Amino acid sequence: MKARVKRRIRRPPDLTSLFDVLFIVVFVALIRAASAQQSLAAATAPPPKPAPQPPQPPAAVSVLRARALASITAELAGRTPLVIRVSETGVVEMLEADGKKLALDVPLLEHDPDPTIRRTYLGDRSAQLRVCRVAAVNLNLPDLARYMVIIAPSRARADLQEALIDGLDRDLARCLVEQRGLATIVEPSPPAKP
Repeated sequence: MKARVKRRIRRPPDLTSLFDVLFIVVFVALIRAASAQQSLAAATAPPPKPAPQPPQPPAAVSVLRARALASITAELAGRTPLVIRVSETGVVEMLEADGKKLALDVPLLEHDPDPTIRRTYLGDRSAQLRVCRVAAVNLNLPDLARYMVIIAPSRARADLQEALIDGLDRDLARCLVEQRGLATIVEPSPPAKP
């Protein structure tokens, strides 16, 4: 009987992992080279051109502008401040006028059944729920002609609901037309940096 001889087949070593490592090394080198190129391009880029300055008005217009600003400033300085404090949830919480404070709880927003809208400004539907009208009624005033109305939300505009911001913006014009008051929105001061 013949003895069976087993032939060993010699397989070349598996180079898959070597190719994987080589690919990763080359890929990282390409990323670093691209990053270095971008850094170099950013460092050598020319500085941006300054924005063109608007042309200066003629001297006669500058004089009229200065007189108009002085007139407006004098008119505003002669008005009594009336502060309307509005919470971040859209509630008139307090009126401050003539050295007095009056606590209120008058909502300016309502839920809307439309899920795309979610909230609506009540002053768009009812003149009685516009901030200047709320102030005039609660202070027993016929109008706000002698006041400089300062609407003071508790948060910055960016932190308020869109319906509240838009409604208050519309109320600024309505205040002048409907209540004869000059109104502005004054956001809270940012916290002091240490």
